Amino acid sequence: MAPLPNLTTILIECLSESTALFYYNQPQISNAFTVRQYLELRDALVWARDEPAIKVVVVAGKGKHYCAGKAMAAPGKGDTIEQEVEAGGKLAEVLQTFPKILIAAVHGAAIGWGCTQLPYFDLIYAHTLAFFQTPFMALGFVPEGGSSYTFPALMGKQRANALLIAGDRLSVRDMYAAGLVTEVVEARDVEAFLEEVKKRACRIGGSSGESLRVAKELVGAAVEGERERLVRATRREGEALLVRLNSVEAKESMRAFAQRKERAKL
Repeated sequence: MAPLPNLTTILIECLSESTALFYYNQPQISNAFTVRQYLELRDALVWARDEPAIKVVVVAGKGKHYCAGKAMAAPGKGDTIEQEVEAGGKLAEVLQTFPKILIAAVHGAAIGWGCTQLPYFDLIYAHTLAFFQTPFMALGFVPEGGSSYTFPALMGKQRANALLIAGDRLSVRDMYAAGLVTEVVEARDVEAFLEEVKKRACRIGGSSGESLRVAKELVGAAVEGERERLVRATRREGEALLVRLNSVEAKESMRAFAQRKERAKL
């Protein structure tokens, strides 16, 4: 097996010869993504893609939450919008064509990008207390992560708009009924939940790698033109984000959000 990439915001653990676990490793900010984390997740996925022995990748979050979206900082501090859109695009290119089985183990919050990334996964197991929200409108943003295509395609227009337009906070049962979550896993705590997902991932990883690859390819081909529509949606969202996130309204929303976070620390 090739050496593991040297990363800090993503931790890689080999569960077996065929199964890897990626942890989002910024629990101090609820695993909200920075530009570095977009790029390091891409690097981790490229490693798994190119490593012949790996058949299955599980993604989970360290700490209390799976992923709280994008790291929010006051305008002029932290990563620029242009850097974020570019890094997100590079990650999307790998996710959209990733040939191996991707499993999400969701606990706590899946907010913003933490939610919109999920349609890229083949299996999504969620803890009973997980919740999902995309508060884009309240922040002056627009849908991202391909969600303007994937959410309506998976859940229908009305349920998609409950997230993308109304910004509703939906429970894991809501998302299971909507078709985004594969299974709600009953477990006494998050540790037990993760152990159950690891066990399932290793079982799947014991299957023929070629059978898994072809099965994923066939399921993906069932909807003709889906990948092309997803690529176009992601491109449109990126263009709209560059405009909206550089607007006065969005910058004020981000500044207010950053100030609320600072006050909450006091």
